Amino acid sequence: MKCPYCNVEMMKGFVYGDRYTLKWLPEKKGLLFGIWAIDGIKLGTGGVFSARPRAEADMCQSCKKIVIDMD
Repeated sequence: MKCPYCNVEMMKGFVYGDRYTLKWLPEKKGLLFGIWAIDGIKLGTGGVFSARPRAEADMCQSCKKIVIDMD
């Protein structure tokens, strides 16, 4: 994949979580009690009692950006 910012070829890889499903929250939403991402958009697969959570991601070493696949 070419970087959408600088057009350099990106490296394929993964972003891994420690225990729970990775989630995206809008900036103004915030965490419940500073801990839980309630109603966040799930990224990737895994979490809780299944496999380790991970989301496919492409990284650009040139401009230091990461593009994450949502599913």
